Amino acid sequence: MSAIPDTHPSADTAAHPANPVARKTTISGLSVHTQISSVAGAPIVYLLGDMADHSPVQVPEGVSLVSVGVDLWEENFSPWCAPRVFAKGPNFGDGAQKTLDTLINQVIPWAESELSEPPAYRTLMGYSLAGLFSLWAGVSQQVATFQRIGAVSGSFWFPGLLDYVDQQLSGGAVGLTHAYLSLGDREARTPNPQIMHVRKNAELLASRFENAGITSMFELNRGNHFQNVEGRIQKALDWLVK
Repeated sequence: MSAIPDTHPSADTAAHPANPVARKTTISGLSVHTQISSVAGAPIVYLLGDMADHSPVQVPEGVSLVSVGVDLWEENFSPWCAPRVFAKGPNFGDGAQKTLDTLINQVIPWAESELSEPPAYRTLMGYSLAGLFSLWAGVSQQVATFQRIGAVSGSFWFPGLLDYVDQQLSGGAVGLTHAYLSLGDREARTPNPQIMHVRKNAELLASRFENAGITSMFELNRGNHFQNVEGRIQKALDWLVK
């Protein structure tokens, strides 16, 4: 675990994909924007969130990026129903399985339809609830569709998450090779009785991934949940595709 300042990638040092082929579409309510590298067998990063049209993420040469946007985060990224954690917020639904099915059965075939050969590996990553979804999807997959996952400032406080991950890892067939988890160092400093355990849970999850033979990283960034979102996503991507 490291605690280092957040930094934005500079225009001088950021890498760019080799001759990326860009396409856009909407699939079952998900907005999909691809930047596919011309390098045969290039790894693919599936980035969940609201960055489909103007992603600030810089992918290294020879890596493809597929951005996937959704409208209702508390429904589409929540694995099971749970009560709201903020007075004015919505309750959490159970739409994650539907979202995962759409990703595997529709988004991936469309995004990768013009590849000359399969990607070396697929990475699924997201921020906040999208990070929770990435982690949940990584341990839920019946076939190893995603080999690497990133949960950036993830909702590790979500009720029942630790027990679910333990149950899935005990089966030994989740198909993950790498897991990146991160938080801001102020995210656990809250009177909210549910969210205040977020750092402890993240550290436990990273340890359990390591014990299961999955290369894992827990990184602590400066700030609260909303600080330097783009920079944190960039750091996660850089670690996952190195």
